[in-house]
Amino acid sequence: MTFQITDIPRLLPELMLFALALLVLGTDVLERWGSDAQSQLERGKAAGQLTAIGLGFVFLVGLVQSKYLFTIPEPTADTNGVVAYLMALGRNLQAGGPGGSPILGAFATDNLTMIARLTFIGAAFLTTLLALDFRPSGNPGEFYALILFSTAGMNFMAASSELILAYIALELSSISLYILAGYFRNERVSAEAGIKYFLFGALSSGILLYGMSLAYGFTASANHAAGGQPIIATLFSEIAKAGASSPNGSLLTLSVIFIIAGIGYKVAVVPFHSWSPDVYQGAPTPITAFISTASKTAGFLLLYRVLVTAFPSLAGKPGFESGFGGWTSLLAIIALVTVVFGNLSALPQKNAKRLLAYSSIGHAGFLLLAILLWTSSSLSDRTFGTASLIYYLIAYTVTNLGAFGALAVIRDAVGGDDMSDLNGLWRRNIGLTLMLTVLVLSLAGVPPLSGFWAKFFVFMAGYQAGALLVVSISVAMTIVSLYYYLGFLKAMWMNPPKSTEPVTTPPAMNATLIVATVLV
Repeated sequence: MTFQITDIPRLLPELMLFALALLVLGTDVLERWGSDAQSQLERGKAAGQLTAIGLGFVFLVGLVQSKYLFTIPEPTADTNGVVAYLMALGRNLQAGGPGGSPILGAFATDNLTMIARLTFIGAAFLTTLLALDFRPSGNPGEFYALILFSTAGMNFMAASSELILAYIALELSSISLYILAGYFRNERVSAEAGIKYFLFGALSSGILLYGMSLAYGFTASANHAAGGQPIIATLFSEIAKAGASSPNGSLLTLSVIFIIAGIGYKVAVVPFHSWSPDVYQGAPTPITAFISTASKTAGFLLLYRVLVTAFPSLAGKPGFESGFGGWTSLLAIIALVTVVFGNLSALPQKNAKRLLAYSSIGHAGFLLLAILLWTSSSLSDRTFGTASLIYYLIAYTVTNLGAFGALAVIRDAVGGDDMSDLNGLWRRNIGLTLMLTVLVLSLAGVPPLSGFWAKFFVFMAGYQAGALLVVSISVAMTIVSLYYYLGFLKAMWMNPPKSTEPVTTPPAMNATLIVATVLV
């Protein structure tokens, strides 16, 4: 198990993100030629534009590498020399596409990794566009570099097949987001968001690391007791082997509980959710969009990969009948509580960002339903469950990025993001109102938008897994959620406006909203 030179193309998107982050930091130093407001504005624009262009290029590289659009053929003898050279480069790039064993046993380059890369890089690109026209920061190079470092960490989280890499990736992503959440440190709400996110994140990291240490200890001890050769006991594959040889090990069960709790903080499921409303409300709105979408997606993909790769022997059954037990049972309980609490807590909220935070908690409960189907003995069922999870994550990412982007426009224009600030929005910007209406209806699960199909697929996955009670209550909570989602429409279309002054949508933000609206 050694690193080969041919493994470099398989890591190319991540290496490009690190290089881009260093380039943004370096060029920002050269932009420090003035301290007046105009100089700061131009400096922020330069850093943001470089980041957006770089992310767009990395996205294209990842898309070509994935082979999802096309496969580059081998050049023939009649091919032009320059074209043949470019085709050879493309084929080398696609050689690092889906397939092959994990790099050093730790970094998987399967289809899940490829889709995750495109999702995270795309989310970072849209977040950068939102931040371009948002309030300028004092150190824009650092601001955008942190987004890039966080994105790279998310890529490694989704691809991890080894405990240490998974933990380092999670910390790389999380620490960057802690700083970004409290970036406007002179504002009380932003500073409060940053410190709360950091404190809860530090606690969750400790819990996660303890669970990982238990899994490592169990695996190494089981191998030693069996008289086996020395192994890397942090590999998911080795943990799975140890669990299969001793499926009733209480230490491994305790490890799973701590790992679910640690990642549960990252994805904000009940009872590990308490940080999210305050952080979502206090963080800069573009960063709130990034945390609520890309960060949550990375957490779910890491949770999925850890559970199904390292602990398949402890899966159990999610139904509330004989055979109930294992991590699917625990996820079913968490999903049930999360869906109910998230949607009911959103009902009385008066702040739009805080409302979407509780809505996000409810969506986390829906997402857990897709993982439950992994216990099926049918490969097609397990494939459907995985596809449902990925589809929901992508649809949720795009929709929530657009929704928070619209709130960023409103906050920038009127100075607030309470529900009352949306009153009569259609009189002030009909285009923005129409786009936010489509995005909110998608979050509510109204057909034929992507949010409807996402919920339909995860409900089907939960039903096929046997979690009928959880699915029934989730459907009921979807109906309940219509009340607070329609509150957005009531405020925008029916309530009288506070002012008739037009709300302008900056070009980059407008592009983000158009992309999000078209995709949902």
